[in-house]
Amino acid sequence: MAAHANDQPFVVVLAVDPSEHSEFTFKWYLKHIHQPGNQLHIVHVPEYWGDVARIMTPGKLHEMYEMTKRETERLRQNYIEWSMQHGVEDAKFAHPHGHDAWHEIVKYAEKVGAGVIVIGSRGQGKLKRTFLGSVSDSVLHHSHVPVVVCRNKDAQH
Repeated sequence: MAAHANDQPFVVVLAVDPSEHSEFTFKWYLKHIHQPGNQLHIVHVPEYWGDVARIMTPGKLHEMYEMTKRETERLRQNYIEWSMQHGVEDAKFAHPHGHDAWHEIVKYAEKVGAGVIVIGSRGQGKLKRTFLGSVSDSVLHHSHVPVVVCRNKDAQH
């Protein structure tokens, strides 16, 4: 899994959010999948505020955008630092913006030529997934590359 036939690195897209599920998935990836030579792209799609922008005051909207920006930067710093601590010095962090997180993850994976997408799951029940949707389900159904959905069965819901 370390390289393609033409000596190009094997590209892995690891989708993250601010949850402990993403941290578990990152550690699981490092333990079970990562190999020297893999090119790791950590992707976080920031919260989309466009749908609620018209019902918020400009001040509140600005506050929400700034909070999202700070959260994204915190994630970038944490994941890059954790990557370096585990010997993945060339990990990249991307934060594409868009309405649907699943769409941005799939589009980013296509752009960088990913060989696999690794994503966590919160383990929602069927009813919750039906009403709220699931990013991991949508990535799984729309991706043109293999997807590994990682779920921590020990996590409390």
